[in-house]
Amino acid sequence: MKVNKTLWRWSRLLHIYAAVALLFLLLFFAFTGITLNHPDWFIGEAQEQELEFQLVNYKASQGLTFSPAQITQLENELDVSFGKLKLEDDGDVIFFDAQMPGAFASGELELESGLVSASRSDSGVWAWLNDLHKGRHTGFAWKLLLDISSVLILLFSLSGLVLLLPNKRYLKPAMLLGLVTAAICTFTALVS
Repeated sequence: MKVNKTLWRWSRLLHIYAAVALLFLLLFFAFTGITLNHPDWFIGEAQEQELEFQLVNYKASQGLTFSPAQITQLENELDVSFGKLKLEDDGDVIFFDAQMPGAFASGELELESGLVSASRSDSGVWAWLNDLHKGRHTGFAWKLLLDISSVLILLFSLSGLVLLLPNKRYLKPAMLLGLVTAAICTFTALVS
């Protein structure tokens, strides 16, 4: 199949630079793909921590309004950004929880006394890496990186296809390999 020389030249450049940009991301996703499929090989017991502390300068009438000192105390004690805490006031108690990659914190604040009872669970670096792989409990920057890497993978794949089209010697075996791969993926998905 004949391909326009300009398209071929641009595809070659795009393919090379997309490959360089994706090198470490693809290595990361390949490795964490293994850790996701075999968590028992990598992930041990979660580290559980029970916490109880008095919120500084607490007033029973403050409700869901927290001073900067109280926010800092909550962040330090729970080891989580205050912005990640989901708060729910039921009248007597404020319930809170936060999910982070590889970790979870939850608890309650008694409105009468200002006493905080909480627990924190940290599943370790492998769970953290797995959550990053899935984009679970991550922020905007990580989700943006995942979107950019997806676009780069699409460009890398399509530019590779354009480079393959004029090469008659490898085109048929590559297309056959692609069809076999698609058939294996379809069969595996159906029997799972």
